[in-house]
Amino acid sequence: MVVLSHEEQRDRLALSCPEAVPAALVAGDPCFDRVLASRPLRDSYRRAFGAEGRRLVVVSSTWGRDGLFGRHPDLVRRLAAELPLDDHRIVVALHPNIWHGHSPWQVRSWLADCERAGVVVVPPDEGWRAALVAADLVVGDHGSVTFYGAALGVPVALAAFPDGAVDPASPVGMLGAAAPALEPTRPLLPQIERLLAEHQPERLAPVTSLTTSVPGGSAAVLRAAIYRTLDLPEPSSPAESPAVPVPVVSPAEPKAVLVRTDLDLSASDSSTDGLTAHVVRFPSEPIRHGVPVPEGTSLHVETDEPFRRWLDLAEVLVHRDGGVDAQEWITRALVAHPGCVVAAVVTPEGCVAGTVDGDLVRFSVQGGQGGQGGQGDPALCAAVLDEWRKAGRPIATLPERFSIRAGNQVTTVSAVEVGVLSERH
Repeated sequence: MVVLSHEEQRDRLALSCPEAVPAALVAGDPCFDRVLASRPLRDSYRRAFGAEGRRLVVVSSTWGRDGLFGRHPDLVRRLAAELPLDDHRIVVALHPNIWHGHSPWQVRSWLADCERAGVVVVPPDEGWRAALVAADLVVGDHGSVTFYGAALGVPVALAAFPDGAVDPASPVGMLGAAAPALEPTRPLLPQIERLLAEHQPERLAPVTSLTTSVPGGSAAVLRAAIYRTLDLPEPSSPAESPAVPVPVVSPAEPKAVLVRTDLDLSASDSSTDGLTAHVVRFPSEPIRHGVPVPEGTSLHVETDEPFRRWLDLAEVLVHRDGGVDAQEWITRALVAHPGCVVAAVVTPEGCVAGTVDGDLVRFSVQGGQGGQGGQGDPALCAAVLDEWRKAGRPIATLPERFSIRAGNQVTTVSAVEVGVLSERH
């Protein structure tokens, strides 16, 4: 028996091997049917990947030198470096042949710095289908995962699609001719913004409609054929395609980030005393591999960052232990790290921060909507203090109430108390 997913495949089979046509069964696509059955779980998958409030970008690569990972092994790192952390979550799905051809250890080694930068690398057996259902964009190649993403109506961009890799008359070949391209050597964020803005699902519908002739029905067709072949009565219960499980992943949040803070003093909201701080964060990890430092950023490092050199380079240090004496810790931290200009302790009430100039500021935070991965994070108060200081403004003039926006999350600071840091030793 020759099992096909679509009638068009039977037509192509008739051209290449007409003798096989009588043995052909158009049974749909059981893998894609599970993806279709999983769509109601989209929000659950997004929570698992840490993508709530962010765009989820899936990077998919088939195996071989002509696949995305073979042609552009640094693309994941560049995406991590160029896409703001609070707006994006990147998930990488590599073909099992990459994992087993090079070994899981090697793949993890290649992508270790990307994982430290907040990228989620799904294992080869399961997780990629959940990622597709959760995705806002798929960056891929001539592999089936990219095609499945397009079939779901997700915007796709081709970062690799070698000539002659697939039959141009096949659905994947037609996708290669119709889908937009992502140029890996050019700035990535503007391309992604444009791709999403210009996405029109109906453009690819004539191609993606060739995914299956029996959407959602493959289990029933295949089970009937199997029992018929075995000459056994078919069970009376319905044959169904189950949803894929919610992936068990541990999205990492970078402990060292490059932060750009823009202070908007023209806000008209009286509850914020006219100040809104716009914070954009990038992982610092990619700059260890030659990626340029984003313009206008400063290095913020948490004290549990494993790469200790970041602590020596940090301009802003953050400690997450509300049980310490904040003023004492800040004083010692500023002495121990001469390059640090702001040190902060996250407390149950908000954040306490001190400057190298001897100012001590207590921020009371009402709470941010979300709080995922530093969004709505009281530690962002330290970014505002750092930028206020760099602008040459007296710390005493810092508004008592303001808001901080990071991605689509908002932290509301309800009170600011300015004091003097104890004498440094």
